[in-house]
Amino acid sequence: MSLPIVAAMLVGLIACSSRDARSHRSFTDVAHLIKGRSAAEVIELLGAPDSRRRVFDGDERWIWWNYTFLDGRDVPPELRGKVVHLDIVVVNPEHGKANRRPYSEWRIDEALGIKYRLPGSEP
Repeated sequence: MSLPIVAAMLVGLIACSSRDARSHRSFTDVAHLIKGRSAAEVIELLGAPDSRRRVFDGDERWIWWNYTFLDGRDVPPELRGKVVHLDIVVVNPEHGKANRRPYSEWRIDEALGIKYRLPGSEP
């Protein structure tokens, strides 16, 4: 087999194995869209998260796998276009209590907030 054919096959294989982001919005756009919203509003805008884990005193970490991508002037060129997982921590207003308030009363954590994770990194 000639080198150009092998190179073309390799490029095709890599292209086929890459995943597209589920959202057409960049991470920065998604972060601006949901900042200051309730947890219920986040679900309404983005859909249900793929993973929900309890953290801290009843708060939750929500993850949407391969949801968005990195883009913009503040993103290094080598990361632009990279598909990432969306990671949000939402705060239970009844920290550590047996009561569970509706998600309409939960807010995005101000300190941990809205982040992204590169595929392959630990959640």
